[in-house]
Amino acid sequence: MTLGGSETTAARWSRPARQGGLGGLIDWETLRRLGLDISTACFAPDPGDLVFGFTACKAACCDQVAKTSLGLCWRCDQLWQKTEPGADFEAFCETVPERLRHRRSAALCRVCRTPGHERPVRAHGLCAACENAMAKRGQSPDEYVAGDEEFPPAIPRPSFGRCLVATCTRFAWRARPALCEQHYKTWDCAGRPTGTSLRSWCARQRSIDRDCRVVVLAGLAGGVRLEVLYGLQRAAGAGRRTRPADVQAAVNIIRAQQVASVRELSMDQITPGTQAHRFLTFTADQVTLALATPATETAKDDWDLRVFGHIPGLLRFSPISQAWLKETAKAWAAERIDTVQTPRVVQAALRSLGALSESLRRNRPDGGADPRLIARADLAAFASDLSHLEAKGQLSPLTRRSWLLHIGQFLAEARAMGLSRPGRPMAGLPEDVIFRRGDRLRSVSADEPGRALPQTVIDQLLDPAALDLLETMHGAGVRAMIELQARAGRRTGELCGLRHDCLGYDEILDEAGQLRAAPVLIHDMPKVAIKRYRLPIDEETAEIIREQQARVRAQYPGTPAAALALFPAELMNPRGVKAANVCTFDAHCREWVDQLPELLGPGGEAYDRSGVVPYSFRHSFAQRHADSGTPIEVLAELMGHSRLTTTQAYFRVTSKRKRKAVDTLAALQVDRDAKRTRPLVERLLDAEATRDTVGQVAVPFGICTEPTNVKAHGQACPFRHQCFGCTYFRSDPSFLPELRGHLTRLLADQERLRAAVPELEEWARHAAVPSAQEIASLRRIIGRCEELVANLAEDERAEVEDAVAVLRRIRAQLDTSIPVRLRGVISQPSARLFPNVERDQQASHGDN
Repeated sequence: MTLGGSETTAARWSRPARQGGLGGLIDWETLRRLGLDISTACFAPDPGDLVFGFTACKAACCDQVAKTSLGLCWRCDQLWQKTEPGADFEAFCETVPERLRHRRSAALCRVCRTPGHERPVRAHGLCAACENAMAKRGQSPDEYVAGDEEFPPAIPRPSFGRCLVATCTRFAWRARPALCEQHYKTWDCAGRPTGTSLRSWCARQRSIDRDCRVVVLAGLAGGVRLEVLYGLQRAAGAGRRTRPADVQAAVNIIRAQQVASVRELSMDQITPGTQAHRFLTFTADQVTLALATPATETAKDDWDLRVFGHIPGLLRFSPISQAWLKETAKAWAAERIDTVQTPRVVQAALRSLGALSESLRRNRPDGGADPRLIARADLAAFASDLSHLEAKGQLSPLTRRSWLLHIGQFLAEARAMGLSRPGRPMAGLPEDVIFRRGDRLRSVSADEPGRALPQTVIDQLLDPAALDLLETMHGAGVRAMIELQARAGRRTGELCGLRHDCLGYDEILDEAGQLRAAPVLIHDMPKVAIKRYRLPIDEETAEIIREQQARVRAQYPGTPAAALALFPAELMNPRGVKAANVCTFDAHCREWVDQLPELLGPGGEAYDRSGVVPYSFRHSFAQRHADSGTPIEVLAELMGHSRLTTTQAYFRVTSKRKRKAVDTLAALQVDRDAKRTRPLVERLLDAEATRDTVGQVAVPFGICTEPTNVKAHGQACPFRHQCFGCTYFRSDPSFLPELRGHLTRLLADQERLRAAVPELEEWARHAAVPSAQEIASLRRIIGRCEELVANLAEDERAEVEDAVAVLRRIRAQLDTSIPVRLRGVISQPSARLFPNVERDQQASHGDN
């Protein structure tokens, strides 16, 4: 069938819905390709379709749809269960007896079967009239049809037409009412309705010739028929597995209730959990979404975020009971929802407004209904309510702080939007009803533990036995997700949304100066609007991705690789193009962690596994880089942060650890002559630590104590930054990487500049070439620092190495003051892109 011959029919079908806006959304060409026949009002999908397809029963003489895992229909499966043990399945399928039809078929009479004379078979292959005539004549069926010596051949009788039931294609067996035999019996049992009642009864009846492969849409009103077709179209687009039999059951329900729209169905009369119920619910949701607009949605108390182009979810205003506060929140949200990348910020603000509404309702005599009577004391009462909730353990400190911040920001932005002007919903609210700077709660202390997992816990999670358990529970794909997340530290949504072609390569110079291909993870960061970000990864991580790519290609061989997801969703994803769901991944991770043996912390204590979530690996990624001395600006780029303060919140250096590290390295501090400045100090006094804090400034290779330079924050050195010859210069083993790197550059510059004879005059070359004294001083400092560390006992050396890691982590967050003349020569340490690889290599060297 071609669509061209049915354009008039399609236009007629679309006319009722076009008035409501749905007609233009129907893709007739796609539906025709899926199996819609507009001329017969039937939907017959191809058996091999990934969404609507089905498997025929393997029995040779059976025409039913398979229902069991063996590929048999219910009837043939029951016959197979009755066979002798050890019977050959293939032989059974070839010899299974033919299905007996209990209902009369739609076959036509042997006599009355020509156009205009169609009558259904009643008995002996003849219609009721022919059978009666044959009985009166005393003939056999063959004699009646062909004639005999006494009677001529039978003459066909005029047809009674098709059955009045719209879904029935059989011919009527009686004139009044013109119903087929089966519907006639049903009509008789229904009390023989007539007139308008008969037409209504016919419209509610289903087809007698039920076929699990075909959906009969005849008998549906134009608008609801379009809605069913739109539901089929959206199911195909979403990859939602839908069987024709389930769609037909849903159509029968619509026909029985005689509704004009699926949104008017009485869902309580439909068995919940059935596939028909799910299809109707899905169709009603998709139709509602298709017809919704932002203008109509903002009039509701609960907004569907999909209408505004966001992920599925709701903005709930119903918990806000005060009319003025609810309208203000709606006006504020209507403006913010179009400017935010994710609606989570707006949802969090609405939750805080719901809590404020509850507080006003409980604490004010009028329930907070009049904004003119609201006072600053009501905000204090709200803050007190949150404090009580936190004390009872019903609210976390972080949530309490964020709710207060959200309320303060909401009030400020609502006033800026003019919502407090006369005639607007917040009119009359006193100007002092705000949260002042002093009302804000302190942020999370740096001394409090972060969300990063200790390395000992990560090692237990990535142990082969633990990963084997994860693969057994949820498959190799989820195992690859955990391994990749632990190594790459991406946002959970970014990890789940990776595409099949996410692995790429960049050309880089190795340590030998040779070009080589280095793997990169290519992905989008929708939260910060970054496309195709290229994250450097190591070969082990690349191998994890390659193995997952091979698994996905084997699972979906018919889908182009460019369209595949690296981690396909488990449900409603027949082509593998839909990415895994974040909530599903979180749930799998939680089930796995709960099944693991007891996790042990760094000190051998039991570790709280409630903090082990996929996102905690991202914090661990940041903590691992910070521990390795990766500069804060480099780490911010790796994390996809636009502000350094955001990156700093992902890792912790407590003041206690910082003080301990300073105390540890105080005795190893040397001056320009490589002499220890505090040879007998074991621990700094509090006064000394304070004096050091205010009496020194960071310089590229150590610290400076020259008063003028300290006062100018390192920007006013009176000696032109000649650190290695200055008595105010101090350094320690934590600066060894910078000192060694600078020595290498000085030696290289010395050779290069000495050869620059024509380019530089003698005095300029003399000033530019690093002096032998500077190089010697630098070598003395490096040698002394190395000597001090080498002479320590093993346990003391380990303590010093830990202190060095802590101080380098802190130093990575600082803007080191680099003199203008040294810019491009002196720099922060290079980024450590793979600190876990370096850690493993150091461990292997230690074992050797």
